[in-house]
Amino acid sequence: MSDPIHSTASRGFTAGADAYERSRPTYPPDAVSAIIETLGLGPGRTLLELGAGTGKLTRLLAPSGAEILAVEPVEAMRAKLADAVPGVQVAAGTAEAIGLPNASVDAVVVAQAFHWFDAIRALSEMHRVLRPGGRAALVFNRRDESVPWVRGIGDAARRAASGEPQVWDDAWRESLALCGLFGSWRSMAFRQVQRLTADGVVERIASVSYVAAASPEVRQGVLDEVRAVLAADPLTAGVPEIDLPYDTEVLWAERTTIEPGDVGIVASVNANSGGVPKPPVESARVGRLGLDIDAHTEPEPVHGGPDQAVCLYSQEAVERVRADGHQAFPGAYGENLTLLGVDWEGLAPGDRLIVGEGDAALELELTKFTTPCQTLAHWFIEHRIARISGKVHPNDARWYARVLREGDVRPGMPVRLVRGIAG
Repeated sequence: MSDPIHSTASRGFTAGADAYERSRPTYPPDAVSAIIETLGLGPGRTLLELGAGTGKLTRLLAPSGAEILAVEPVEAMRAKLADAVPGVQVAAGTAEAIGLPNASVDAVVVAQAFHWFDAIRALSEMHRVLRPGGRAALVFNRRDESVPWVRGIGDAARRAASGEPQVWDDAWRESLALCGLFGSWRSMAFRQVQRLTADGVVERIASVSYVAAASPEVRQGVLDEVRAVLAADPLTAGVPEIDLPYDTEVLWAERTTIEPGDVGIVASVNANSGGVPKPPVESARVGRLGLDIDAHTEPEPVHGGPDQAVCLYSQEAVERVRADGHQAFPGAYGENLTLLGVDWEGLAPGDRLIVGEGDAALELELTKFTTPCQTLAHWFIEHRIARISGKVHPNDARWYARVLREGDVRPGMPVRLVRGIAG
């Protein structure tokens, strides 16, 4: 069960695969060395590369000796990758539905692609396939638009954009803070220059997904504007070769690993005005009737009310359900809090969860299993919603809880389970 990729990415990278391979920059040697060292790549190690494109980074990591599985959803890009890096395993797939077993790789890397991902789904999948102690790295080349002519060609390219995810905004970066499945993301900065002819600069812009996917008229207008910028700037006008500067950023974090027991963390807080999935949020205030920013399309008695104020789920359950081939990720089934490290086995009504620390801690009391309904059926193979039924699979079922003490909640907060207290 794999989700389609963004239509602009599919059309743009299919049409622009040749231009992408010819005109996109490589990655600076010091950045590559840092990735290899940070991820511990070498013989006997397994690396998963998501959104591998034509293998611009793959070919630089292959000499590390690590076994590399390169996953790329666009067929035209995969063909280029397979030609460029023979011997590397190349597979079709998406970051939101990685077709690998749980705990099967030592490291994950994503170059120039994370902004296209549904972040919470991708991070949940990355956590699932990584072994304990595994790390993930996100790599971005970004043109240095502090240089006026570079800003000019970037502005020209963005005229073809129509709301696609952008490397240039920080939405993808902010999404990292909404997930507690990885530790703090650390950043390393590098610098490089790509030397191109004027025609090479034009082709570089032509390789941008939304430019390649645009109508012929729009695309031609963008490329004509790029030529005009180059002809007008004294640094680029009439010169045989042009230095296009880039900033390269490498972000990395370690998989959060907690042995299931009585102490864990909040992996994700999810809320919306109703329906599923519920997207991740930065934080929420939890009152007697639940999260202050959450609502239900089918309110009490179906959902909500004091005894059904908060819906809880386990990341370990998410990963077991995914291992069976169904779709699962934080918020997919309408849960408000996804917890990591809290042992779901043997939970019973009256068990309590202390979220946070001290007098301000949120206190919840389990009331009953949450009954799966047909609105969730599309996530399951053959619509088998009983896979998360408390009667059939109690360790993989969601729980409702009442609020004994109100409080704030956010990803990463500590959670303590207190079993066996009567309600």
